[in-house]
Amino acid sequence: MSDTAVTQEACANCGTPLTGEFCWNCGQRAKEPRRIVIGLVQDVIVETLAVDGKLARTIATLFLRPGRLAQEYIAGKRVKYSPPFRLYLFTSVIFFFIAFSLISQYTGVENPPELDDAAVEAELPEGAVPPTPEMPGESIEAIVDREIEEALEEAEAAEQSDNFEMGLSDSLSESDDVPDWVVSIAERMDAAGDRLVDDPRLFFSQARENVPRTMLLAPIIYAFMLVLLYIYRRKFLIYDHLVVALYMHAALYAYLIVILVLSQIPVVGGWIWLVPFFWGVVQSYAVLRQAYGSNWFSVIIKGLLINTTYFVILTVLISAGLGLALYNS
Repeated sequence: MSDTAVTQEACANCGTPLTGEFCWNCGQRAKEPRRIVIGLVQDVIVETLAVDGKLARTIATLFLRPGRLAQEYIAGKRVKYSPPFRLYLFTSVIFFFIAFSLISQYTGVENPPELDDAAVEAELPEGAVPPTPEMPGESIEAIVDREIEEALEEAEAAEQSDNFEMGLSDSLSESDDVPDWVVSIAERMDAAGDRLVDDPRLFFSQARENVPRTMLLAPIIYAFMLVLLYIYRRKFLIYDHLVVALYMHAALYAYLIVILVLSQIPVVGGWIWLVPFFWGVVQSYAVLRQAYGSNWFSVIIKGLLINTTYFVILTVLISAGLGLALYNS
């Protein structure tokens, strides 16, 4: 029998000898067929929506039993589910995108402002009277009288506002107990408040950036509270509590996304959103039983304690995000 040369293919990515359909070292497919452009587009869509192909297997468990995700992830069964932090980011980004889009839609805060009187007059020929479509038959004398009256009212309102700000500024500067940096922050917040009244678009833009950032602290704080409540569970490390908190927050964001979507449905949207709302409340308790195996009596007591405390902390975080947005606007 003659010897035949056996050629073993190598991975095109890392050069490791191949023994199957995928490279055991880097995970790349051994043979990637060349496809038409539509196949590449399909890959982009699948990879984006599937979150490494695991979202489809994770989403049902996330809605029904988020605590089970944490339990299996901690137990080492991590291949078929999306990682907790990635899933948390995925759901939170979608939620804030939808939430701020709806706020912009209903408030019109991002619509470009109409031209003011100065801009309109700048476009008119010299000596022309600005158009007044709401009062087409108004005489020039009436227009002048109305503008004088409006100017007087604006001046009076501005004087009252200046007097109030001056009194607040004086009280802060005259007090020896107030540091200079507090006075500086107060003055900046006052100026930002004036800009908010004139044009809220900058504040809305800053809120869209800062509120999600401050909310990143929410699962960390929740994990710390879990550490305190289950400090006697020595087999649970801080990392394990953080996994539980991340999966729970991913589930809460998923419930909120469903609530926002259902609330936009005509007729039934007025009440059907209560279903995922109450289900999310129940799951905030059930996740403790599923992840830690506690009995229902312990779950209810600890759930009431942690949820009440967490609601206060959540209010502080949102307020901090809005305050930071106002400070930067």
